[in-house]
Amino acid sequence: MEKNILELKDVDFSYGSKKVLNNISFSIKQGSFSVLLGLNGAGKSTVFSLVTRLLKLEVGTININQHSIKNYSKSLKDIGIVFQEPTLDLDLTVRQNLYYYGSLKGLNFKDTIESVKNEILRLELQDSLDITARKLNGGHRRRVEILRALINKPKLLLLDEPTVGLDLKSRFDILDYVRDLVKREKLSVLWITHLFDEVKEDDDISFIKKGEIIECGIVKDIVKKYQKDNLVDTFNQIVR
Repeated sequence: MEKNILELKDVDFSYGSKKVLNNISFSIKQGSFSVLLGLNGAGKSTVFSLVTRLLKLEVGTININQHSIKNYSKSLKDIGIVFQEPTLDLDLTVRQNLYYYGSLKGLNFKDTIESVKNEILRLELQDSLDITARKLNGGHRRRVEILRALINKPKLLLLDEPTVGLDLKSRFDILDYVRDLVKREKLSVLWITHLFDEVKEDDDISFIKKGEIIECGIVKDIVKKYQKDNLVDTFNQIVR
């Protein structure tokens, strides 16, 4: 039986008196590409912030690779993170950005590059290593952030709307690369988005609306269940 690499159960969260997550429960299987889909303001980024411990879990349980996030030394070592907002130091070169992150993970300079040398080639960043991040276009900056997230060999990669603001080609180049990672490395991915064209019919998906998970499953099965022709029409019926 496939184990779950990420599990959220009965998670609530409030900003002061405003409740933004209500009894959230969903899971991600090991080696799967999973999507959390919802409109802006649905609670997607709050889920991301709780899983990464940017926000403190108040109610419910979250486990990563069967470790509670309360035991962050065990649970967080297994994740790679790509934030929605850019987080590179723009005045450092790509190589220096990687070195800095690697040092935080206890790696020396040589081991940092060695850990991702194959991915540098796949992401076509070999000629950009000694260029400052400021000089890169948006798509290549995002590639560097994904590369950086892979340095610690994570079992789970979390990406919070990683293609927002990118052109169409850059969006799908990045999406194809991450999907290929799942196939090649059996990496587990939580792809958080509001963009329907980034979802395939065989993806695992969870729909979130106003802080609640309202449907989970394989995309094509959910579309069939609601007797619709596509994901957009299915989503519109479920969330209205």
